[in-house]
Amino acid sequence: LSLGRGSGRERQFNEHGHDYSQTGGPIDPSVCSLDESEIHAMIRERMECKFQRDFRTADVIQAELSAAGVEVHDGSKEWRADGEMWGRSMRRGRDFDGGPRPPKAYRRRGPAIGLSEEQISTIDALVAERSEAKAVADYARADEIFDRLAEEFDVNVDDRKGEWSLFSEEYLLNLEDTAFVPDDKIQLEIGKKLGERVLARKSRDFMLADNLREELRRDYMVEVDDQSKEWVVTDPEGAQWAGDDKEDDDDASMAEDVVSKEEWEDIDDGSFDYGDDEDTEDMDKTEAEENDDDANDDGPTSSSPLDESVLSTMTVPELKEKLREAGLPVSGRKSELIQRLIDA
Repeated sequence: LSLGRGSGRERQFNEHGHDYSQTGGPIDPSVCSLDESEIHAMIRERMECKFQRDFRTADVIQAELSAAGVEVHDGSKEWRADGEMWGRSMRRGRDFDGGPRPPKAYRRRGPAIGLSEEQISTIDALVAERSEAKAVADYARADEIFDRLAEEFDVNVDDRKGEWSLFSEEYLLNLEDTAFVPDDKIQLEIGKKLGERVLARKSRDFMLADNLREELRRDYMVEVDDQSKEWVVTDPEGAQWAGDDKEDDDDASMAEDVVSKEEWEDIDDGSFDYGDDEDTEDMDKTEAEENDDDANDDGPTSSSPLDESVLSTMTVPELKEKLREAGLPVSGRKSELIQRLIDA
C-alpha cells in the first residue's frame, strides 16, 4: 500500500497501515500495557493526524504511547516496547540518545503593534513555559497556554518555525518585492484580513481562507506567500505606474491603463481603474458614483459641454467612458483625461 503526498514521493505502508517497523526485543508486558494490534492502531492513527496537520492530536497519541511503554522514533520510522531506550543515532546530523528534549527557544515575529513591554514580557514567559511543558510531554498544559495566548493576547505560536506573533502580524510585508508600501492604516486593514485568514486555516475552513485571499487580491492588490509567510502589493495587471521612467517612451504612450500610485492608494473614492472588464469596473462603485448616476437626469450628458469642476468629480472609469463615446484616446492620468475632454 502506498500513499502520494503531492511532492513526487510515495510512502510505502506495511500491512498495518503505516510505515513504522518494530525494533529491539519483543514486547515486554511488564513495561508495556498495550498489545501489538493496539500499538499498530495508535501509530496508524497518529500518522493520519500528522497527514491532516492535526499535530496536537498526534502529540497526544505519542504521549499515550510513551505512557503505555511504547517508544516511537520518527527519524528512523521505528517503534519499540521492550523497556529499552533508543541507542545513539544520528538524526538530521545531531546525536539523539533518547533522553528528554531540551525546551525549544522561540522568538517574536513582527513588531507586536499595540502590545506594551509588560505584555510582551508576559507572552515571552508563557511561550517559554509552553515549550517546557511540551519538552516533558505535558501536552494538556501546553494546550492550555496556547489557548490563553490566543484568547488573551491574540497571539499565535508557530512550533515549526519557533516563532510567536500576533495573528495580524504572522504574515509580514516583504519590503524588497512589494510594488510599494501602503500607509499604516491600509497595512492594519490588510493585517486584520490576514489574521482572519490564519484563524480560518487553523480551523480548517479552507473555503473561507480562499475567499479572504481573493478579497485581499481584489481590494488591496495583495498576494500572499504561505511558505515564507509574507505578502506584497503587486502592480496592476497589464498596467504601469504613472511617473515610471518609461512613461515618455512610445510604448508607454500606447498603454491604456496608466495610473499613479497615489490614485491607486485612494481606494475609497473609487478612482483606481482595474481595467476595461465591465465586471471589475462596477466592483468598486461608491455612493458618490451612485449620486452621480442620479444626477445625470438633470446634469450634463455626453453631448453637453463639460467643465473641469464637473469632470473632477467623476472617476477614472467614467472619464474613460466619456472619452470612448467621443472617440478619443483613453490613456493617461486622471488630470490628462479631464483636459482631453475639455479640449474636445
